[in-house]
Amino acid sequence: MIIEFFLVINLREIALKRLKEFEILGKTGETIFDFSPFLDLKLRANIKSELVFCISTANSGAISGIKFQKLFMDYSLENADVEEIKIALRVSGVRFYNKKALYIKEAMERFEIVEEALKLGSAEARELLCRLKGIGYKEASHFLRNIGRLDVAIIDRHILRWLENRGYISFIPKSITKSFYLQGEEILKFIAKKSGLNLAVLDLFIWYKATKQMLK
Repeated sequence: MIIEFFLVINLREIALKRLKEFEILGKTGETIFDFSPFLDLKLRANIKSELVFCISTANSGAISGIKFQKLFMDYSLENADVEEIKIALRVSGVRFYNKKALYIKEAMERFEIVEEALKLGSAEARELLCRLKGIGYKEASHFLRNIGRLDVAIIDRHILRWLENRGYISFIPKSITKSFYLQGEEILKFIAKKSGLNLAVLDLFIWYKATKQMLK
């Protein structure tokens, strides 16, 4: 089923284009995301704005996070105070904007942690990123994938529901522990390897099946 999906030429091209955008962001520090045909929107992103995008989407949605990220496309996040960030999150439809505004401000103030993480392999980088408030395994993995890392899985309840529906896991816990996350990641690695894919492409496939969109 996964392979058949990528035989649909336009979807395969979109997936490859998105991976290229991620790769460019990781290598050069900037990229242009083109979300057509799903959204009539292009977005210029850098490493900092991509980090806060990933913080903003926790328990929220990609479109809200993209709207928030776009508001800061021509305005430095470092120069924004907590109240400005909070307003931008709220008008973009991001949930829990009060707490997330504080997390984002702290992430900008402690960005040296991110810079150090980017020098490390993905597993070590993820552990270091989790020192920042508002960033857990899912958010750290999301950020790493979006800057071109292909070896981490973005596991949330949508992904777990996909795994449960196909019999790979027997239940979805109320809270996702580190141990459970890593077990889920190993399962996704197995599926990806069996399908001849990497984890980044597999994630795009699952999200397309769930939402009929391929964003990030």
